Parts: sequence; structure tokens; C-alpha cells
Amino acid sequence: MDPSGQSAPANVGPGAVQRRLIYFGLIALFMVQTALTWTRSTEVPPGLGTLNETAQQGRQLFLDFNCTACHQFYGLGGHMGPDLTNVTRATGKGAAYARGIILHGTERMPMLGVTPEQADAIVAYLEAWASSGTYPVRGFNPTPYGTYLEMHNDDDQ
Repeated sequence: MDPSGQSAPANVGPGAVQRRLIYFGLIALFMVQTALTWTRSTEVPPGLGTLNETAQQGRQLFLDFNCTACHQFYGLGGHMGPDLTNVTRATGKGAAYARGIILHGTERMPMLGVTPEQADAIVAYLEAWASSGTYPVRGFNPTPYGTYLEMHNDDDQ
């Protein structure tokens, strides 16, 4: 009994201490992994993906026009329009292609009524994204099991 007259909890013993050490150890490991993920893993090489003043204006216009409702960067965002990560570097496209669509729209994309200067700013923003990505995108062919065909050879069975 403790001084207040109540008995000590029954689960305090060697097993409970070990469980608590494991629990707090896992929390510590999670915190270390989170810190590494949000610091070292998100670094961009110098000069890539940096936004100059024009690209910063384009970023704000991209947000103001709510472009992420339809478009994506790195597969994150809306799904009505194409992924814009590498649109200014893709074969058959480029900055002029993106500028033309931003100014005039398409069957699926409305004409937003942007000025040519605003279109240039948005294209500068898209080019900053493109410089941080990989083009052409590496192709892969997953199996129904969640692995890649390059990892095993089905002909060897």
C-alpha cells in the first residue's frame, strides 16, 4: 500500500516496464525518422526548383486560379487535368505550349482570362517545378503482387 492507503497497481512489474521501454523507444525512433524525412530527404540541389520573382508571382496566380483543383505536381492534386510536373520539358510540349494553353484554354480547360504577363509568370512557375523533377519519367511495370517485373523473371519458373 502507498501512504494514501491505496494499493499499487497490479500491472507494475518487469513486463510492464519492458513494454513501456519498447513503447517509448518506438516513439523516439518515430521522432528521429520524422526529423530526417522533413530535413534531409526534402533538400533540393542548389539552383533547382528555386523561385525567382516571376515564378513567385506565377505561384500566387496558380493558387489564385485554384489550378490544383484539376492539376497535379508529382501526382498530387486534382485528376481532371494532366500532371504539370514536367509539362515544360515534355517532348512535343514546352514553355510555348503551356503558355498557349494558359492563355486560350482547351476543350476541357477553361480560358481563365489571364494576361500575357500573368501567363509568363505561371510558365516560370511551371519551369521551376520541371527543374526539380525527372524527365523523362522512369517507366515501371508493377505486377499484381505489388512488385516490379524488373525484380524477378517469370520465365525462370
